[in-house]
Order: sequence, then C-alpha cells, then structure tokens
Amino acid sequence: MNRKQRRAEEKTGKAAARPSGLLEETLFRQAMAHHQAGRLRDAEANYRDVLAANPRHTGALSYLGLLAHQAGHSDAAIDLLRKAIASDKRNPEPHYNLARILSDCGRDDDAIMHNRKALEIDPDFPGAHNNLGALLLLHGRPAEAFAAAIAGLRTDDAAGLKSTFVMALRSLDPAAIKLDPNVIQLLVRALREPWCRPRDLAAAAGTILLRTPAMARCVERASQAGRVPLNEMFSPADLAALGSDGLLEALLSASPVTTVAVERALTAVRRAALNDIATGALESDEAWLPLVAALGQQGFINEYVVDVTEDETAQLGRLRDDVAEAIARNEPVAPIKVAILASYLPLHSLAGADKLAAQSWPGAMAALVAQQIVDHRQELAIRPAIERLTAIEDDVSEKVRAQYEENPYPRWSRVFAETQALPIDAYIGMRFPGAPYKPLGDRAPDVLVAGCGTGQHAIQRAQQLKSAKVLAIDLSLSSLSYAIRKTKELGLTNLHYAQADILALDGDKTFDVIDSSGVLHHLKEPLTGWRRLAGLLRPGGLMHIGLYSSTARRDINTARAYLAQQGRGFSVPEVRRLRAEFAARAPGDELHNITQFSDFFSMSECRDLLFHVQEHQFSIPQIADFLGESGFTFLGFEAPARTGYLRRFPGDRTATNLANWAAFEAENPSTFAQMYQFWIQKN
Repeated sequence: MNRKQRRAEEKTGKAAARPSGLLEETLFRQAMAHHQAGRLRDAEANYRDVLAANPRHTGALSYLGLLAHQAGHSDAAIDLLRKAIASDKRNPEPHYNLARILSDCGRDDDAIMHNRKALEIDPDFPGAHNNLGALLLLHGRPAEAFAAAIAGLRTDDAAGLKSTFVMALRSLDPAAIKLDPNVIQLLVRALREPWCRPRDLAAAAGTILLRTPAMARCVERASQAGRVPLNEMFSPADLAALGSDGLLEALLSASPVTTVAVERALTAVRRAALNDIATGALESDEAWLPLVAALGQQGFINEYVVDVTEDETAQLGRLRDDVAEAIARNEPVAPIKVAILASYLPLHSLAGADKLAAQSWPGAMAALVAQQIVDHRQELAIRPAIERLTAIEDDVSEKVRAQYEENPYPRWSRVFAETQALPIDAYIGMRFPGAPYKPLGDRAPDVLVAGCGTGQHAIQRAQQLKSAKVLAIDLSLSSLSYAIRKTKELGLTNLHYAQADILALDGDKTFDVIDSSGVLHHLKEPLTGWRRLAGLLRPGGLMHIGLYSSTARRDINTARAYLAQQGRGFSVPEVRRLRAEFAARAPGDELHNITQFSDFFSMSECRDLLFHVQEHQFSIPQIADFLGESGFTFLGFEAPARTGYLRRFPGDRTATNLANWAAFEAENPSTFAQMYQFWIQKN
C-alpha cells in the first residue's frame, strides 16, 4: 500500500478496518504455528495479512523471507530479509535468518558478516555463534571458529558448537592454544562427556598441560632422571597439583597420552611412586593416591606401553608377591599399592583378583578396579556366545586375527554419544554440503561395519543414523567381546556383532551403508576385498572407507626399514625399548617423527604402526582410479582435512576434486597421517 492509498483510506474511514496491533500479533502467531506445522500456504497467507496491515512488521517480513527461500525463491527471500533488517535495526533475528539464506546460496562471506551483525546486537543470540563457527571452519579459519564456539558455549549447549570446538581445536597450530581457564574447562567437559573420540583431543590436552606450572616443573625434573634420587625428584606440592588437575585426570582416564614430554614426566612420576612404596618412604597415601589411580587407568588404556627399568621390574615383582600374599591371607591391602600395581600390569592378572573386585573401594579406586577386573571378567563371559558368520581360512586373515587377539584393539573408555540420530540423507548433506549425492530417501538403512575392532565405529553408526540396523563384524573375539560389553553399557539394541572374514562374506545379504575403516589395507589383496564389499552394497548405497596414505607414512616406512635392518622384534620389552629410543632422538629426525603419530602411544597400535604382519598403502590417484573403474562417486574426505583444503582451493566448495586433493597432500604430506577417511556412493 502506497502513501496516496493510505491517505485515501484515512479520508474514507477505511483505515479503521485495518487490524489493530493486537490482531496483527494474533495473525502473526497463527502464521508461525502454520509455518512450524508445515502448512506453508496458510502461513504465507497470514504473513501477508500481517504485512497488509503493517508493511514494516519485522517478524512477518523475516519469516515470509524464509518461506520464499523454502519455495526456491531465494532472491525474493533476500529482499524480504533486507526489508526486515531495515524495519528494526536493533533486532538480531533478521540478520541471523538472512545469514542462513546467504549461506545456502553460496554467499558465505556475506553470511559470516550478517551472523556477526546479529551477535553485535545480541552477543548471546541463539544459533548465531553456532552458524558463524561452522562457516568459519568451512572456510579454513579455525582460530576464529574456535573463538566463536567458546563464546557460544557460554550460554548454549548445542551439539554444533561442541563439534566446532573440537574440529577447530584439532585444526589449530599448537602454539595458538592458550592457557585459558575457559578453554581448559571446556576441554575437560569435551573429554569427560565426551564431545568426540577423546583421543582426538589428546594432543591439544598435552599442549595445554605442558604450560601448567606443575607439569612444566615435573617435565624439567624428569629430564634429570639418573642424576637426582627418585625420592627427591618431585615435590609433594607438585604431586598434589597434578593429582587435582581436572584436565590431567580427564585425559588419563579417557585416552592414551600422545605428547612425549607429558608421557616422559608421568613415567618418572610412576617410577618415583613405586620407589617410595618399595622403600617404605611413603608416609601417606594422600599425596600420591589420586594421581597414581589415574596413572593406573592410563596404563590399562595404553596397554603398558612405556618403558620399565630393571630396578622397577625387581621392585614390582616384590610388591606383586606381597600383595598376592596379603590377598590370600584375606588381609587388607593399601589402596596405593593396588593403584601402583595397576599402573604397571592389569589387575585381573593378579592371583586373587576377584577378592579385590569384591571389596569396597573409595572414589577413583572403584573405577580402577572395575576397569581392570570387573570389565575383563564380563568380556570373558561374553566371548563363547559370539556368533561366527564365516570361517577364517585365509592365511593372512589368520595372522591378522592372531595379532589382535592378544589385546582388544583399540581400547577406549568413552564414546561420543550422538544427541540426535539423523536420516541418512540429512547426515550426508550436513557433512558434505553441495556434494554430488543422490538421496536414498526415507528408509531404515541396513549398515555393515566391516572390521569393527572394539566397536567405536559401529556404535557411532548405530547412534548417528536414524532407524539403522547395524551388523558389525571382526576377526578378533577379544575385540568383539570388548565391543559387545561397551554396547550393552550404552543400552543399544540396533547393533549386532559377529566374527567373520571379509573375504569369506557371501552376497546373501546386502546393505545400504558399508563402513570399513582401517581394514582393507591389511588384506592380502585390498582391492579384491573392496570389490567384495562393493558387491554387498545396494545400488545408490554408501561406503565409508579408511585407507593408509603412502605419502603420510613415509617416516613409518623409514622406521620399518631401520627396524628390519636392526633385526628388531615386537615383544613387549622390545617395543618399549624402541619407543624410548625413538622418543630420545632429536626433533626432526625421521625416527623421532614417528612420535607424531597417535598410534605410537599404545602397545597394540604401536605394533600395528611398525610391525604389522600385512599392510598396503595408497595414493589419491589410486583411489580415484578404483572409484572410476568400480562405478563410485566421491562425496568427500572427513574433517579436519577439509579445513586446510578449502583455504587452499576456495573455488572447490564441495571439496570433491581429487586432483586438487592430490596436490594439497603433496604440499602438506601429513594431512592424512591417520588415514584417508572418505565417503563414496555407488552409481
């Protein structure tokens, strides 16, 4: 309505028929209710009624703009949102809604600007930090994304903010991580709840811990080992500080420590504690117990990978015998003695371990005894009932199975719990915006996790994908027992485990999604195994694949050649010694570079890293060739690799150009230090 028409109405009295302010708001609420219920035509009609009465109604302009965008009229939507902004310059919501539309239209720089505008008006506006952080991360700006996530998490507990916090932290240069109480508090939460796989945060936690005064002093004192008596190495104040450090406790109980300096300091602390107990110098448990109990949990998680001296071995043997005798005589055992034993060997290996489990233990000791005795007994009970889907007849498969039977691989204590299961189309669309994905539609996907290990991947898929029915298979009964126990703890009922060899699977059952991460490269013929799995995939089905990179593993190949030349073996003592040797080399040395791999920090994974009985490595061109030959479309690599790539190739918004990816990896050889992790779709 123009000014002339409005004056004419006023003269004729028609203006009195316009809705009052109260009626406008009633119509607007009705429009919102229709909109939320999906009755879009009714919503549009009500929004237009409101605007007929008040052309500057901010809410109606804003939500009519969103409706227009939903209908595919993005230019009209942007125009309506700009009018909404002009109608109320102190309202953050139109800026926020405009940012969402601009992002959908590929105008991310403008979207970032309007998210920032919304936050200038209201620093705690719901959703704006979340969207801003995600956009900044997408465009290779992790420091800004990290700041947005921290600001948002002050008042908002959104899963997206937690995800941005984790991915940004993993993408940051360690030097950029400050000793900030807010960051530490969030990192402790991220490890304990957890917000991701705790190991993904271990490096950042180690970086921060090295900057705390107590840990810095302990690192310095540990460097003097051999020159300072064990009973003089660490002050009671520093031990108490470490024992009460929430970040250290959260890390030790959730993930292997993956920082050499922190590992070295904690190894020296353990040695000093054992010495004080063995020599009777320990006057009270109070200074040592919280820290040693946490070290016990860490030892079990990393499978006792750190080196042990001859003196420690002798002291440990005597202490073990003393404790076993006390248990046999039904005498009480000091918690500190049990805790220090647990930091060197699994408590379930002690004679009389069941008696220890039956006792009542305080605090951290209860968790330690459950971890090392109760859980182990449950896994032994589970093992005989595991279903066998196929025989294991291939000679390489049998060797791999034997390697993983010694220890469940990998051990983990906490798994990231998805807050909301998504339909498969929404799940892929959210992770790979703009990728050439053909929707599967509204179905309950059948999922195969081929090579599930101890169940982390399988559990995540069962939680992530709405209505999914998951079958998880592995060669190792030890790993499967661990996975089943963890799955029962979580109460998941849509996940079934069985022992099977990928090479022996037949085509009787097919799947919508097949996940095989870290498995195919251990087969005698990886491409044969990949084709076998592809044959079990339905048309249009999805695969998530994880393969080792030949570029990223050059230092590993150098180390393997060195170990072969030296005739080194992979017994527990030998692995411990070679780890100490590699860690002691100068930074930049090819063998010291192995310490940059997180697999270096647990026994099974270190053996896997340096001594695996069967391993193949791949390049991006090889992957591209296989996808072309086998009829697959590449959808994208998993984060955090995408962050750096998009900074280098901003024109490839979908991040699907494999030639660009090959160039990026050549420039950044450690990009896929863990693995190539990617999704593909069957044509």
